[in-house]
Amino acid sequence: MDKRFNRLKLALVIFVAYMLESCASLHAYSIVLTTKYDGNAVIEKEKNVALYLENAVQNYGDYALRAFDRKAISHKTQKTDITTHSFYVLYTAPETYHTLSFSATGKWATSQGAWAMDTGTDIASYVDYLKGNNIWEVREIVTNNGINTLLTIGNVLTKIQNNTTYYYRASININDNHDNCNTALLETLVENE
Repeated sequence: MDKRFNRLKLALVIFVAYMLESCASLHAYSIVLTTKYDGNAVIEKEKNVALYLENAVQNYGDYALRAFDRKAISHKTQKTDITTHSFYVLYTAPETYHTLSFSATGKWATSQGAWAMDTGTDIASYVDYLKGNNIWEVREIVTNNGINTLLTIGNVLTKIQNNTTYYYRASININDNHDNCNTALLETLVENE
């Protein structure tokens, strides 16, 4: 019984580590990572994300924002509440866009978190979705009146300035200054009036 329990615990730890790596894999805005996972680079890169978003705030009329969710780990897994990842797509033209999501920077249930643009899995899943090959089960998060780009980006910038911690189970156990990709999106999204 103890061996079976220990194997289950090990499998759970491996699953959580893989999911966190997937949410934080970065193929990012202005610097492409040379390693599969580098939490320090994700943290350093957040400064570039903030600069890009500050420009978007100053020119918010040139931008549009949509929100999506998808399978978090890989297109080969089943989409459940625990294996769902949320992200934004920020458009400057119909075919010019960047993805934006909150990511873990370490392979633990709690780690530093950072906002990342154009992560490998966000881009891959969104491109597949646009091509009609929705193997990641990408789904648009629809609001009644659309997303207020200016206020939503302002909320993301506030989150960046507050150094919010990534907490894997935030969707179950919401804490102050703790988010995961899903709660970060829900807490920043502002619907148009």
